[in-house]
Formats: sequence, C-alpha cells, structure tokens
Amino acid sequence: MPNELRQTARAGMGPRNPGRTIGPLAVSTVAVPFGGIIAFLLALAFATADTGRAADTLEDRSSLGAVGYVRIEGVIDRLQARYLARALRDARDGGFETIVVHLDTDGGQVPYAREMFKAILDFRIDRTGGESDAAAKPATATGDPEGRSESTHAPRMIAFVDFRALSAGAMIAYAHHEIHVTEGASIGDIGVIYRGSDGTIEYAPEKIETVVRTLLAQAAERRGWPRGPLLKMTARNQNLYRVTRPGVDAVYVIEDDFAAWLADHPEVDREDSSQVIVYRGHDRLLTLTGREAVSIGMATALTEDLASLYAHLGIDPDAVVDLRPGAAERTATWLAGIAPFLMGLALILLYFEISSPGVGIWALLAAVSGGLFLFSHYYLDLVEHSEVALMVLGLALVAVEMLLLPAGGIIAIAGGLCLLAGVVLAFLPNELDLAPGDPNFQEALIDAALSGGLSLAVVVAGLLFFVKVVPHAARLRQRLAVEAEISGTSDTGGESLVGRTGLAEGMLRPAGTVVIGRTHHSARAEHGAWIAAGDPVEVVGAELGELVVRGLPRNGGGKRRAD
Repeated sequence: MPNELRQTARAGMGPRNPGRTIGPLAVSTVAVPFGGIIAFLLALAFATADTGRAADTLEDRSSLGAVGYVRIEGVIDRLQARYLARALRDARDGGFETIVVHLDTDGGQVPYAREMFKAILDFRIDRTGGESDAAAKPATATGDPEGRSESTHAPRMIAFVDFRALSAGAMIAYAHHEIHVTEGASIGDIGVIYRGSDGTIEYAPEKIETVVRTLLAQAAERRGWPRGPLLKMTARNQNLYRVTRPGVDAVYVIEDDFAAWLADHPEVDREDSSQVIVYRGHDRLLTLTGREAVSIGMATALTEDLASLYAHLGIDPDAVVDLRPGAAERTATWLAGIAPFLMGLALILLYFEISSPGVGIWALLAAVSGGLFLFSHYYLDLVEHSEVALMVLGLALVAVEMLLLPAGGIIAIAGGLCLLAGVVLAFLPNELDLAPGDPNFQEALIDAALSGGLSLAVVVAGLLFFVKVVPHAARLRQRLAVEAEISGTSDTGGESLVGRTGLAEGMLRPAGTVVIGRTHHSARAEHGAWIAAGDPVEVVGAELGELVVRGLPRNGGGKRRAD
C-alpha cells in the first residue's frame, strides 16, 4: 500500500428479508411528488439518527457505579476507534474511577490503533465536574509522570485479555495501567506491515516502524512496562538480551539500548553466557503466552475469567456499567457494512418512481432505503448536511431533465456528478481535513470512491436486471407486472389493452401518460425511447403497474393515427 492508512497490524487483517411478491393485480396509487420523496427521506434520516443517539445516552450519570466495562473485539478500524471514544466520554461523564477494557483482537489499521492507544494513555477525568478533554490537559506542572494535576486525574485503566491481543491489540493493551491475562491468552507481535492489492504482505520500512516504537516507549515510560520486551514486539531487526546478575532479577534490554546499559553496569561481562544471552534474535517479533507475559513483567497477573478479575480487583460486578454499543449503535454499524447497497437500491427505486409517475410504492421504498443509509452514516459521523445537499441537488437536476426541461442530457449529467460527489463524500470520514496532499486523505478518498462506485454498480446491475431479465422471465413477469386489465373505466369491457393504439398525452421521456379511447393511462415507451406529445402509440405490454407502448408513424401528411 502506498501509505500509512493502509498499514495493518500483523495477523489481524485478512472484516434480509425477501420482498413480498404481488400477483397480477390492477394497482391504483396516488403519485408522490419528487420533492416529497426527498423531504420524507431526509425527515426519516434525521429522526432515526436523533432517536438512536437518544436511546444510547446514559440517562442518569449520578446513579452510575465507579467501574465501566468496554469490550473491543475484531478488527481495529474506524468504527472501533469511534466506539472507544464514545465509551470514554460516557466514562468521563459518569466519573468512573476504574475502566476495564476487554480485548480480543488480532490487530487492525495503524492510524486507528494509534488513535485508540493515545485515547487510553491520555484519558483523564475532570475533578471539578466540568467538561474537559482529557488529551487536551496534560497538566505536567506537578511533575507527575502521568501528567495529573489537582483538577484532573487518570482513572485506573485495566486491560483484560482472555484469548488474544496481537499487533494493534497489544499496542492498545500496553496503554493501560494493568494487564490481566488468562493462561491461554497471547499478547505481542506488533509488526507493522503493508498489505498489497495483490494480497502480498511486506513489513513497513524503518520510517514507519520507528513511529510505533516511539509510542511503545511512551507506554513504557508512563505505565512502567519493561522497555526492552515492549520494543521487541515491533523491533524485528534487533536482538533482545536477557541479563542475569547474582541477587538481581533478570532484566531484558533491546539492542539499541544495550551499549548504554553495559556502560552503566560495568560489572556485567557481555561474553559470559551465564550473565547475557539473546532472548529473542533478529527477524523475530516477541509474542508471549499469558504465563510468559506475567513471568517477565509484561502482564500484571493471571486470572481465569472476567468474574475472577472483578474478585481480584475488589470490584462488585453489580456496580459495573456496561459501556458496550447499544441497539442503535449496533444497528448503525451493521448498516454501514451494506451502505453502498442501500444507496444503490435507493437510487434504483427513485429512478422507477421518476420514470413511472403514479406508482408511489417506489418512492416509499426509496425513502426507507435512503433513510437507513443516512441513519447509519449520520450516527457514525460519516455524513453531514453538505453531503445531503449535494445528493438532493443531484436528484433534483436529474428530475428536472427527465420531467420538466429536456436539455439533451446536460442537466442530467450535472445532476449525476453532484449526486456522485455527495455519495462519495458520504463515505469519507468527517474528521479528515480536505487536504489532497495528505496521504491519509488520499487513501480515505480512494476508499470512499470505491464505495460510491459500488453504489453506482448496484444501480447499473439493478437496471440491467429489470430491463433485460424481468421482461423475458415469464414467472417473474406474472408476479411483478400488471397485465393491464382495466375494468370499469375502460371502454373495452375488461379486455386486454395490448394491441390497442392511442395518443401520447404529453411527451414520454420515456415515461408519461397516453390516452386510449377516453381513458388516461400511465405508460412507458419501450427501449427508453422518447415519444413526442400527440404522436400515435401502440400498447405492446404492461409491466410494473404501467403500460408499455411503442411509437407509431404518422399517416401521410402528418395526420395522427389512433383508435
């Protein structure tokens, strides 16, 4: 990958109800104005987003206990970083003194892992009860290595690993004050890699690795973790030495620090294997089992499970507040995974509504699909009013071209570009600055463009399916098509209108209205053709609640021919 946004932590990366069929029925519905479609879609999106946020808000902060529980599992990505930030805000508002972070992850993306690492390392609570940004108040005037002051303090951050905290997960774990592990746990292997588009994996260059080593050095300084083993989890090309001296516990020194350490300890003979051995050599990253981690000081203690951890820490389980995602947050996260398909489906359904006036079912379904898309992206801070404005403008321009002011496609193309820009920006994280030269922004923009392109691909595939497949599939046609049995208002006494001729009441672009006898019918020209107002037409079929017509030549001298 060309830059850091695509870096992934080692080993961690490799993350429907069928529509009801309606048989051949004569459907009569009220047309839904295009502006109403957009208004309904936006109202649904804003209402659901606000409702979701309210549902997940902790109602009574004063009644909360002193311990919060956070669970981080799966790939470390933007959604995990957003969830942790939300959980820490809740913990700060609740005044928690202890936060237990349950880790189960193979790793993930470096930028988000770094963001989560710093959020935990710098987490503070304002003693005065006012709102404060923990990371913005280092307050080092007191000389406290934790950066505490009289007005802020750092709650006790406890990491619990019962299975794995590898790579980015290990980096996040060592931002905590304590790490409790089970015997079956594994922790370490913070190797920074690039994953190419062809699936190949390469280690990041020194320029990137040194950034991660610096973060780990900060954890060693501020949390007291042994520096040598911690750096060896990412320093692939350095030896880790174990030094054993009489009457002194073994110490572990990374190669970069070894010369200076020996100078400070002249009594140690480097050549004496009883004193100095290579604990981990070159081209190896340090990964530890739970028992190994405790034995060399890289974990605080062994514990069997979460209940045992609470007992060890003297925590009443009933006083623990679960800060895991609520229903709305889980729903928004799940919907975000299928967001390109939701947007594509909304656009297809809007096209059906525009090209089939009078059939309001498509507008309603488009509003639901688009509302779900906007709900998930508003909730996850991916979309703002500017993106919505671009999408609404794009849809409006397309509608103007198709329904009101034909301009040879120019207006529709402009609308399509606005719509595409809005869709792409809706997939772009809001926290990124609009900086084309920033590699992180470039990679995020590529991801957003791919998601927007996937939405358009869904639109194209859907249109091809309905245009090419449905008309030729007899069984689907029987279920989806209305065979134009017009009774009561038709002068044919209920006979099929196929084969009848009439006149285009207005211009068909390709949808509009035709007059057959004395009755007006919604119609669509076959093959997407445009038919001028007053031109004769012949009914060749009926699908999706409207007639399908074909333009006929005028009689000699320009006279119109119709039944």
